[in-house]
Amino acid sequence: MKEEKMLFNTPQFVFFFIAVICLWYILPTNLRKILLLITSYIFAYLLGGISTIVVIFFITVLTYFAGLSMSKCNNKKGILFGFIAATIAVLVYGKYLTYMLNVFNSSFNTSISISVVSMVGVSYYVFSAISYMVDVYKGEEADRNFIDVAVWISFFAKIIAGPIERHRDFKQQLVHIRDSRFDFEPIKRGLLICSLGYFYKIVIADRLSIIVDFVYANLYDYAGITLFVVMVLYSLQIYFDFCGYSLIAYGVALTMNIRITSNFNHPYFADSISDFWRRWHISLSSWLKDYLYIPLGGNRKGKLRQKINIMITFLISGIWHGAGLNYLVWGGLHGLFQIIERGLGFRNKVSKTVNVVITFLLVSFAWIFFRADSIKTALVFVKRMFCWNPWVITDGTLFNLGLDIYDQRVLIIALIIAFAIEFAQYKNISIYNQLQKHSIVIRWFVYYAIIASIVVYGKYGVTFDANNFIYFKY
Repeated sequence: MKEEKMLFNTPQFVFFFIAVICLWYILPTNLRKILLLITSYIFAYLLGGISTIVVIFFITVLTYFAGLSMSKCNNKKGILFGFIAATIAVLVYGKYLTYMLNVFNSSFNTSISISVVSMVGVSYYVFSAISYMVDVYKGEEADRNFIDVAVWISFFAKIIAGPIERHRDFKQQLVHIRDSRFDFEPIKRGLLICSLGYFYKIVIADRLSIIVDFVYANLYDYAGITLFVVMVLYSLQIYFDFCGYSLIAYGVALTMNIRITSNFNHPYFADSISDFWRRWHISLSSWLKDYLYIPLGGNRKGKLRQKINIMITFLISGIWHGAGLNYLVWGGLHGLFQIIERGLGFRNKVSKTVNVVITFLLVSFAWIFFRADSIKTALVFVKRMFCWNPWVITDGTLFNLGLDIYDQRVLIIALIIAFAIEFAQYKNISIYNQLQKHSIVIRWFVYYAIIASIVVYGKYGVTFDANNFIYFKY
């Protein structure tokens, strides 16, 4: 039987969240940090067991004392390098050891095995901790409040898949929570953002996953246009899945009047690959820029060095996402796209609409290597995608990819609604503000309609898998 974790899209989390919010506004305000710490550790335990708690606590203690030591010691560089080595070692153990052993066993015909303990969210809080230590090294004051450091690293709204929250930004939120009084406005707004996230995830992404998984499982049965369509559908799936998660995380935090980083800014409206990375997984993109690309020299040491720095940054981005040559190729493709883009300057040669389409197709092509379970599968997909088979447009093949006609109709309508929402927001039209201009009857009708659409049209049943947030494994 598959182990079920208390992710955002489970009933258990809904009850957990309701309990946290009730306690947040019932208990004295001076207990809020303690409440966040306790509930975050409970959530971490329900996600990954005792091992996850141990790792989070270890990183917290290491970060706290290393920061204090750096503020008092002359050998700041030694402490920084030692800290980075220790945390990266934890990251390698949790994410890459199994893969490395498999490669070693395959290469030398051995059968070495090591049981790796669960480390939910390790990529995110390790990168957060590294950014804090680098900032302290550069002169930021070390945090002397252990509870603040512990809450920042373990906060349950961001521990699954980020965002990679900077210490100084989160610290500012913690400063004000004792003075925050009950206000229905952030609660209402937070719940609406959560609802949109659930709509993206359960109504759209989970339906798209059925099509994508079905075709990848039967890859040799499909080719040409069918695989091109699936390539595009996976681009939509991963966006609505990860954006859905990020909206829920942001909304959950907002109900407590805590504002964490917004991780997406309509990336599929980007008109270049560099623009895409300013809009996609923003907390990771900014981290890579500030703590890797710029320290490598950025664009300050000539064009050749800039190209090398771009490639190194995106190769590391690929490695961060997962162990496997396919992730390395995915990162390398994005690095290559940016190098070519800067060399050609194509943004200045064609219209913005054409740029958006080209960018989307390049990003979608790279996603093939991200989605495939191996480089071999990705290359098979690419090879078969360029077969010519126009007859699938009319012979019904595209409507027999694992999703029945009812779910296809729901998916199409949901995608139209989602596109309208995304486009309105891209044009800086606040749907929430527009809604506030109408009467309370209309507003609550819309609220109930959103909830009803998630309950009625969410993808549950035998195909429902609470563990299938794509970025949960990264």
